[in-house]
Amino acid sequence: MTDQPVVVIVRHAEKPEPGVADGVDHKGHPTGHGLTPRGWSRSGALAVRMAYAGASGDPFGRPERVYATATDPHHESDRPRLTAHGIAKRLDLDMLDHLGRGDEEKLAQEIVKADSPTLIVWDHGHIPTLTRAFPLASGVDVPDTWPEDRFDLYWVLTPGDGGYTLTILPQQLLAGDASTT
Repeated sequence: MTDQPVVVIVRHAEKPEPGVADGVDHKGHPTGHGLTPRGWSRSGALAVRMAYAGASGDPFGRPERVYATATDPHHESDRPRLTAHGIAKRLDLDMLDHLGRGDEEKLAQEIVKADSPTLIVWDHGHIPTLTRAFPLASGVDVPDTWPEDRFDLYWVLTPGDGGYTLTILPQQLLAGDASTT
């Protein structure tokens, strides 16, 4: 298993909060399913961060695949796709959005078979399920939930002899990001 690449999972960027921040789509039109201006800033910062991933001492590999949660009739939010699109473009990759909520097992299998460094931008309510779908090393503790108020974390799956281990790291990409997990 040690020859498998690192997998980085992030939550989509900041979403609208009624009375606090409005969301916009990729053309700047108001929408409740888009990203806030801070979310767009985070998406751009993630694109730059991933473009430089893989440098000496960096815990990430430069992604060769970028996945985003697909939209479906029951979940109209496009935030994972909006967050991932700019990252994929910056890396000159196609954004892969053919799998959605409920497809976490399929996604994990596809990534393990692909054997390439991967970034996943997923719906935060399903990130624990997705993480558990990977072949984890014995004793790896996956939190039951992604913190509702955190858009500034990385869940990093690192392969080892017994399976993947999980490390949760702060992004620290934007002013105001928390410095601890």
